Amino acid sequence: MSRVRLLPAIVLLLAFCLVQGACTGYTIRPPESVADPVGIYIVDYGDTSRLWLPEDRGGYTEWGYGDWRWYANDKQSLLYGSVIFIWPTAGTLGTHIRKTGPWGSDGVLLPDLVGYATSVYEIDVERERMQRLRTELHERFDRQRSTEFFNERRQMSFVKDDTSYWLGHQSSSVMASWARDLGCRVSGFSLRAHYRVKPPGKTIELTDE
Repeated sequence: MSRVRLLPAIVLLLAFCLVQGACTGYTIRPPESVADPVGIYIVDYGDTSRLWLPEDRGGYTEWGYGDWRWYANDKQSLLYGSVIFIWPTAGTLGTHIRKTGPWGSDGVLLPDLVGYATSVYEIDVERERMQRLRTELHERFDRQRSTEFFNERRQMSFVKDDTSYWLGHQSSSVMASWARDLGCRVSGFSLRAHYRVKPPGKTIELTDE
């Protein structure tokens, strides 16, 4: 086998080993005592996860992070998927404006989550911490408005982020970082959306929805 053909095989094998060895998952321990609580959601979609933060005007903004080419533009290939964890690529920050949380005003799971989302985690955090992270994410998104792109399939608006996507900074590790910013203690590691939320947080499995 030539070196040209051997390189993709090596990269693919390495990526497979990384995925197999990095699936222990994250354990999230919410703050036990919250003076001014506000509820936030982490929604697990299986391949990725998104953070739902409430807005002062009502409703929520859903936030996600990923690779610009793969996540925002759906330009996916086996070879590219095997190298994005090894070589830093352009990151993307995505938003979806929601009128309600994961359950609508009628108490029914939102239609676009049915059959897609696998779990919803409810966590109470300090309002001040949530507001600080929310402001940071909005400012980060607004700085890159010139690159904004709407993905019809995902129903999300994406911008190129000023951070790089790689093994140490991918969707699940960014979510873990956001949880820490909200006052949670987080341990473990995973390349996919794989979380265990401890009490007083709540886990709602959606497999039967």
